[in-house]
Amino acid sequence: MIRARLIFLFSALILLLSSSVSSYADGRQAKEHYVKTAFLYNFARLSEWPKKTFIHNENIQICLIGKDNFGDALYSIQHKKVRDQALTLRRHIKFSDITQCHLLFISQSEKIKVQKILNVTKNHAILTISELPDFAHDGGHIRLFLNAQSTLSLEINLAAIKHSGIKISSRILTIATIVSSDNEANK
Repeated sequence: MIRARLIFLFSALILLLSSSVSSYADGRQAKEHYVKTAFLYNFARLSEWPKKTFIHNENIQICLIGKDNFGDALYSIQHKKVRDQALTLRRHIKFSDITQCHLLFISQSEKIKVQKILNVTKNHAILTISELPDFAHDGGHIRLFLNAQSTLSLEINLAAIKHSGIKISSRILTIATIVSSDNEANK
């Protein structure tokens, strides 16, 4: 478990070092966004979508809905390759474009719409990620957040990911807390 965490964090560090960090007023927040970007890259790299997912679109679409706080950090992964597929970034997507995404980062600004967004994604092979509290418990796939020690942590709803048809690497699972949807826990 520790070895998997180190490998994952080492991959994130390599991505950070290969990126040109732009100047931000708050350097700590900038670093946080680069680390989150590295996690998004690794989620794309360490996930497998159903074969039928890429019949019409050969690029992996990483989308953001809502307020975008990533700044230039996301550009560090633009056009990087994952299994011979380029990563394409789509920022500020419209609600109607959600089903064209493969990874969907849901901003905190979408808190009141998150259930509506998850209802659209639940029958599609779209890996959903957010920082929102209880996101994974509410049916989202991955909650990526700062814990009490100010380090990034993951909560993963494995049942929701399996329902989407996406397979996620055990390397991600070993560094995450596995949670269930609140409605699953009440069954």
